[in-house]
Amino acid sequence: MTAFFSTCFAADDKFTDISLEELVNVKTTSITKMPMSLNKSPITAYVISQDEISHKGYRFLIDILKNTPEFYVTNLAQTEKAVTEIYIHGIFANNKITLLVDGNKIKAPTGEPTTFYNAMPLIGVKQVEISLGASSSIYGADAMLATINLVTTTGDDLEGFKVKATGGNAGTEEVQVAAGKKINEDINVSLTGSFHHSGQENLRKNYPEIYGNAVVDLNLAEQNSNLHFKANYKDLTVSYYRTQTKNNNALSFTPKQYSGVPIWEPTNQTANITYNLDIDPFWQSKSSLSYESTELSKDSSYRTGLAPNQDMTWFGEALRFSETMAYLKGDVNWLSGIEFSAMNSLPRNQYDVPTLPKYHLKYQNYAVYTQLNYDVTETLALNGSLRMDADSRYAPVLNPRFGFSWQAIKKLRFFGSVGTSYLAPAPSSMYETWNMPSDPAYGRPNLNLRPEKTMTSELGINTELFKGNSLKMSGFFTDGKDLIRLTNIGNLGYWDNTATSQTYGLQIAERHAFTHDLSADVSYTLTKGQQDAEKLNGMVTITNVPEHMIKSNLMYAWDKFTFRLTERWFDHIGTHESNKIYKGNPIHGTAIFDSNVHYAQLIWETEFSVDLGVNNLFDTKYYVVPLYDNFGGSLSAQPQETRRVYLTVGLSY
Repeated sequence: MTAFFSTCFAADDKFTDISLEELVNVKTTSITKMPMSLNKSPITAYVISQDEISHKGYRFLIDILKNTPEFYVTNLAQTEKAVTEIYIHGIFANNKITLLVDGNKIKAPTGEPTTFYNAMPLIGVKQVEISLGASSSIYGADAMLATINLVTTTGDDLEGFKVKATGGNAGTEEVQVAAGKKINEDINVSLTGSFHHSGQENLRKNYPEIYGNAVVDLNLAEQNSNLHFKANYKDLTVSYYRTQTKNNNALSFTPKQYSGVPIWEPTNQTANITYNLDIDPFWQSKSSLSYESTELSKDSSYRTGLAPNQDMTWFGEALRFSETMAYLKGDVNWLSGIEFSAMNSLPRNQYDVPTLPKYHLKYQNYAVYTQLNYDVTETLALNGSLRMDADSRYAPVLNPRFGFSWQAIKKLRFFGSVGTSYLAPAPSSMYETWNMPSDPAYGRPNLNLRPEKTMTSELGINTELFKGNSLKMSGFFTDGKDLIRLTNIGNLGYWDNTATSQTYGLQIAERHAFTHDLSADVSYTLTKGQQDAEKLNGMVTITNVPEHMIKSNLMYAWDKFTFRLTERWFDHIGTHESNKIYKGNPIHGTAIFDSNVHYAQLIWETEFSVDLGVNNLFDTKYYVVPLYDNFGGSLSAQPQETRRVYLTVGLSY
C-alpha cells in the first residue's frame, strides 16, 4: 500500500516481515528539499517503490492516487476539469497540487487545473513521493494540499531496456518503453516514452436509463502520450519531460445537450538544467534553470451544446531560475534559496466581444525562502520554513510552516505541522474573454483577483503494536480564504474572491503482515466541513466529496506470482443545495474492487512479466452528483467507469 506502510519486497519477490522502524527509514527529498527519513517527517508522507509499482501492476500515476488514503479520485469530465478530478481533505485539488519530476515542476505554470495524472507512466519511475499539507513555504504557489514527486531512473539504474505492451476491452492499446545506458563513469542517459489509446465507455449499453435513447453517440475515446529524456554528466543533469492528453469533456451532459465531439487536449512540457556542487562535506549548492509550458490545442472545445466547436487555443509558459544553498551536518540541516520566474500567458478567446480587450499577459515572480531541520535530541526533531513571493500582479505573499516529530518511546511517534499556502489566480480567470457577455453561466474576467489562501494543520501518531503491524492515526483541519468562485451579479457572472471553506476530519491506517507471503492494509478517512461559495447564503456542507471513505489492499505472494485485491468504498457524498433532485441532501456511494495478478520469470539476464488486471471487478454501476445543477436535473447522474480488463506483457533486459 501507499502510506507509511509501503510494502517492501525481498530478492525472491516475497513479502518481508519488516518493522515500522525499518520501514519509515525510507528516504524522501520532496518534503523539505533535503533528504529526510519518514520517521522524522512532520507531515503525512507516502513513498511508493519501484518494486511495489511493478508487483501491483500500476501503469500510471493515477493508479497510485486512487489507492492513496486521503485522495478521492472521480471522473466528472465536466468542462475544463477534463475527466479526472482529485479531492484531498474535501477540497478540489487539481490546481492545488505541486507536481514534480525529479524535483522539477511539470504542470500548467499559470494556475490552470492539472488534468494529466492518467497520462504519466511509471515504467521509468524509481520512486513516487507524496506529501500532504501546505508546502508553499518551500515550493511557492499551488503547493496547497499536496506535493507529488516522481523520482525517475537514470541510465545507470536501467543499463538496458524495458518494454510493456497492454491491451484490453473498450479498444485499449498501450505501450510503454524505457531505455538507459551508462556510457562511462561520468555520463549516463535514459529515455522513456508511452502511448495510450482507449475507446472508453459504451454509455448506451452500460447506462441505458440515461443514454439509451441518445440520438448522438458520445465519443469518449481518450489518447495520451509521454516522453522523458534525462542525461547526467558528473554533477550536471539535463532533462526534458512532455505529456499530451486528449479527452472528451462532455460526460456530464445528457444527450439532449450533447452536440459535436467536445474535447480537451492540453500539452504540458518542461526542460531543465540542474547543477549540483559539493563545496565541502557539509555545504552544497544547487543551480536550476527550467522552462515550463502548457498549450491547449485549437481543436479543443468547451462543454457541449452550450458552446460547441469553438476555437479555444491557449498558451502559458514560465522561465524559472533558482539557486539553493544547503548546510547538512548531522542534527542541523539548513537550506535557503532564491527563485525568479518570468511568466507569459495568452488566454483563450472563444467569443469575439468588442467591449473586452484581448490580453497578452507577462508577469514576474521573485521569491526567497529558508528552512531549518533541527534534531533537538535523538528523539525530537523540529522543522521550520518560510518563503516570501513578490508577484508583479499582486501584493507580496508570506507563507510559513512549522512541524515536529517526537519519538516518545521506541514504538510510538508523534508528529504534527501547521502552515499556510497560496494559489495564484489563473490568468484565465483574470483576463480571458471567451465568455458570452450576457449569460451568467459564463465567468467574466476580473483583473483585481487576489491569491487564494489556505491554512492546513495536522496532528498524528505512528505506532507498532506488535511485530508485523503498524498503525497511523491523524487529524486534520484546513481553512480556506479568498477562494475564487463564480459570483452572479445582476445579469453577469464574475470571478471573485468570494468563497471560504473549512474542512476537518481524521484518518486511520493500519498494515499487518500475517505471514512472509501475505499482508493487508486498510485506511479509513472521515471528512467533514462547510463552505460558502458566494458569501451570500452562509456556510453549507461541503459538496461532491464522500464523508466516509475506506480503502483496503490485500497482497499475497506465491512462487513467481503476486496477487492483489484492492477495495475503495465511499459514502455520504455531499450535494449542492441548488441541486434540483437532491437539494443538498447527501447520497450514498458504493464499493469498487480492483484486482491484479502479476507473474515474473527471470531467464538468464532477461525478466519476462505478465499482469492481468481488472478495474471495477464486479462491474458496479454508480454515479457521482456534481457541484450544482442548473439544467433541469440533467447533471445529477454522472456515470463512472464500468469494468475494465487489461493484459500487460513486459520484457526487461
